[in-house]
Amino acid sequence: MEPIDSSEVKTSLYTYMTTFGVDDWLFIFNAEVTVMMVFILKIFQWAVLAVLLHFVLMMVTKMSPRLMECYFAHLRQANRYWPGESPLQKRGQRPVMFLRVKA
Repeated sequence: MEPIDSSEVKTSLYTYMTTFGVDDWLFIFNAEVTVMMVFILKIFQWAVLAVLLHFVLMMVTKMSPRLMECYFAHLRQANRYWPGESPLQKRGQRPVMFLRVKA
């Protein structure tokens, strides 16, 4: 039987999926901004900047592949611990009326 580490299929299943070497969220954001600037606002120089930004985003994705996932996970966290449970609370969300308070 073939070991798991040397199998091409098994290693491809746990690699991080990207779009043209960039995290999916970053690629979509870059593409949307490019379409808006080039086609709607008629700023054609933005296409060159978007290509350069794509290469920068490739380097960022190579350094930290799950950058956006980590960012959004920390963004959803509460500022302080609330020991009680709420019947309306869903898993991973703040209880009702529990807003972030700047200290």
